[in-house]
Amino acid sequence: MKILVVDDELVSRKKMKLIMDGLGECEAVASGMDAVAAYQGAWENEAPFDLVALDVLMPEMTGTQVLEEIRHLESEKNIPGEKRVKIFMVTSHADKDTIIACVQAGCDDFIAKPFDREIVYRKLSQRGFEEHINKARDARGNDAPTDGRSSGTKEGILQDIIERFNRGEIDLPSLPAIYEKYMTLVKNGANLQGIADLLRQDAAISSKLIGISNSSYYRGLVENKTLDQAIGRLGLDTTRQTVDAIANRSLYDGVNKKYSTLIEALWEHALSCAYAAQLVAETLRLKFGDDAFTLGLFHDIGKLLLVKVVGEVEKKGDLGEEVDGLALFETLDTYHGKTGSALLKKWGFSSGFVSVALYHDDPEKAKKISKELLVIHCANLLVKTLGYGQDKPLEIDLAGTGAAHELGLDGEMIDRIKQKVNEKMSELKRYLQ
Repeated sequence: MKILVVDDELVSRKKMKLIMDGLGECEAVASGMDAVAAYQGAWENEAPFDLVALDVLMPEMTGTQVLEEIRHLESEKNIPGEKRVKIFMVTSHADKDTIIACVQAGCDDFIAKPFDREIVYRKLSQRGFEEHINKARDARGNDAPTDGRSSGTKEGILQDIIERFNRGEIDLPSLPAIYEKYMTLVKNGANLQGIADLLRQDAAISSKLIGISNSSYYRGLVENKTLDQAIGRLGLDTTRQTVDAIANRSLYDGVNKKYSTLIEALWEHALSCAYAAQLVAETLRLKFGDDAFTLGLFHDIGKLLLVKVVGEVEKKGDLGEEVDGLALFETLDTYHGKTGSALLKKWGFSSGFVSVALYHDDPEKAKKISKELLVIHCANLLVKTLGYGQDKPLEIDLAGTGAAHELGLDGEMIDRIKQKVNEKMSELKRYLQ
């Protein structure tokens, strides 16, 4: 069987290709135009594709347009219905109009993001690929267990790590000591002098605060040379948020070098989401018991924890082999909410932080949908449209989401926030590396 995977986002494309590789000969391309060219080339070589996994939202040529073009080419070639390629549209935000358009254009089914191997296999089984899937399961040794995993597979090994975590057998990291002391001072109503005295104990934080206060974003008429001057210019709120970021950047250090690129992407996404959350709250004039910036900074902390744990276990050689890339992607999607909430509980964060960690990807699953949760959900999507922590910006109509509507966040507001997030990240990110 020949399979074509089409997705402009690198992570999703690699993940889908890893799944499809077990079913047949798989090719992956990053654009709609490349997809049409690959389809035509396969026919010219008399080796047409049997299956296409086609992302809906892509720049230049959308998945719907690719679908229409492929069906048009099949009609020109007089290919009978039973021999036409099976096309599955892959989407994270398919609205009613999109679904109708794709069905009318001739798609066979939809696969929703985030997906995993079992979701894809189940969809394909319903459309005539059961024989290929059974062979793939036999080859991977997945036909024996009844709990959805095999203890001998790499996916099973990763699942074992999660179970160790759930049983409390893996130590959770601690917050940086300077951060805990700082937050205690802030809660107790310390003045600028008291805060400056504490922060002087950490040369890295002091120097970065002075540098940020002299950046083009905050620069005054004269250059700050002391920590007291820097805090005076930034103010308590901005100083606190900056210390949040500087202190907790250390949590992203010391990870297995194999995952350094992923870790940097997680940090970039967390920092940009923190800025976006702060700006959304300010734009809508929302006041929370929990700081919006810090909520954004910690919303994906579960992903960081999982990558660190996997990297540490691999270093120790406890696995006997490296973790499968697809299994890690699936684990981040599936478990980061639970692991993040467990870590935040241990650190003594409020129920608001715990709820954000659990439900920021899907607020509808929360028993109580708070304004804080909606803000972080929107901030998370907003920075993905800017490409922070992504291979490419995602095409999401944020203004059209239920969360944005509930908050009263319109397109004009979103555009202004995007501009400010880009300004902050462009100027301040280098100080927070």
